[in-house]
Amino acid sequence: MGFGAFFAALAGPIAKRVLIACGFGVVSYAGISTALNHALDASKSAFAGLTGDSLALVQIAGVPTVLGIISGALVARVAVMSLKKLELLA
Repeated sequence: MGFGAFFAALAGPIAKRVLIACGFGVVSYAGISTALNHALDASKSAFAGLTGDSLALVQIAGVPTVLGIISGALVARVAVMSLKKLELLA
């Protein structure tokens, strides 16, 4: 068995695993991104109904920043869970 046959036998399973991981990641990201965008749009429309002083108080309190941080944390958590599920991360 030469080096060419060895590398050909090794490349097949690796390529298959990478393609499956990419497909799963794209589907997971698309679903989570859609859900979070919908939730953030709903919160933005709720903010639009506030009066000027109430909206200023909400922004001073940092609510939009908190919503961004929480949505980023949720996306990161889903990414780590998907990597663990695919056994790419211990």
